[in-house]
Amino acid sequence: MKHFITILLSLILFGSISFGGTKMETFNLNNGIKVIFKQTKSVEILCLKLHSPISVLQEDSSKSGVTSLLYETMIKSTNKRSVENLATDIENLGSSISSDIEYDYSGWTLNCMSQYFDESCEILSDIILNPSFDQKEMDKERELMIQAIKLSRDNIKSVAGEQFAMGFYNKKHPYSKKRAGTEETLKSLTQQDLKDVYNNIYSTKGIVITVVGNIKKSVLKKTLNKYFGRINLTQEKPNIILPNNPSRTGEDTVVKSKFNQAFIIYAYDAPDVLDQDSITLKMINLVLGARMTGRLFIELREKLGLAYEVNSTYPSRTDKSYFEIYIGLDKKNIDITKQGIEKIMSDLCNTKITDKELNDTKNFVKGIYLLAHQSVERQAYYLSAREMLGLGYEYDDKYIDLLSKVTSDDIIKVANKYFKQKPYKLILMPN
Repeated sequence: MKHFITILLSLILFGSISFGGTKMETFNLNNGIKVIFKQTKSVEILCLKLHSPISVLQEDSSKSGVTSLLYETMIKSTNKRSVENLATDIENLGSSISSDIEYDYSGWTLNCMSQYFDESCEILSDIILNPSFDQKEMDKERELMIQAIKLSRDNIKSVAGEQFAMGFYNKKHPYSKKRAGTEETLKSLTQQDLKDVYNNIYSTKGIVITVVGNIKKSVLKKTLNKYFGRINLTQEKPNIILPNNPSRTGEDTVVKSKFNQAFIIYAYDAPDVLDQDSITLKMINLVLGARMTGRLFIELREKLGLAYEVNSTYPSRTDKSYFEIYIGLDKKNIDITKQGIEKIMSDLCNTKITDKELNDTKNFVKGIYLLAHQSVERQAYYLSAREMLGLGYEYDDKYIDLLSKVTSDDIIKVANKYFKQKPYKLILMPN
């Protein structure tokens, strides 16, 4: 703990130096792509993220996993680079290129040395503009994804998560499916399916490039226009109508499993990331979980010794989200654990959080925020994610300030608004 405090104080005192400066600006490429640029001076490493607003949320439920399979296939080869040549060209520059598939956006991450930025961008643009859609590589990646799905069945948290999503959301809602799809949908996908999704992703307006690193703006702008200014954006992002969630009965959904332990999920309907209550729900999540001094950990694990793993989460989504509490435990402790969870949520609704607990939580999140922004890759991630979710990249600088303004009155008001609902309750029961 002493070492953590020392690191934390150093980050707070020297955070701006560690981040390599705070110069931020935006500009547009010739084709309208927005660029968010944060120039740093501390290291010769640069991160670029290119994200499109088209992703899993736009998938047809019968083609679940098509976006993930597309990106896994694209990164293997292009029309001018074979599998071996593409991998060799990336590695010889000391660079890395990986795909990012979230429910609400998709795209790429490029990490490279500043001196090889031009060459690295040329490779990434080749992947984006000249995909080969090689059938052999597509089949290989499909099989790997199916094997990963099978392996996930040996992980109780993964199985519980899949059961939860299918039960919590309408089965036609994209959030109810894994981003990687299912065995059935993956097996049905064709080369044409990948091409159709590709054309949709890279013809829809709203693509954003985020760059954090040590590079001059003039060089950056010239390079990005040369390689990514050729992306032809011709259509607007479609408005999709997503189905409503099922009504909640408050009854337990019990699913038999092969595991020796049990797993419980309590999930409450919660708003999207743009809702005014979302920042207070983020603070409540920090009060309950995310750390060893959170209420869930202290009450259920430390005091009662009930949990193998316990936490809470409130994902940032552009459509309806959820506030989830989950816990792995022995079957014999299910009833007492349910009582414990319900008491914790009742206390949150009926008793104001103390000034000390609230201030301790705020101090914790400040330190985590600073730690999470130490690398150029994580800085680029947060800037891009905030932009793609509709918050705007500027939100990242406002995030801590907004959390610091949350009061105990805000917490009890929002807790009563959402946690007095009937939750969706899932119990994974040893067979």
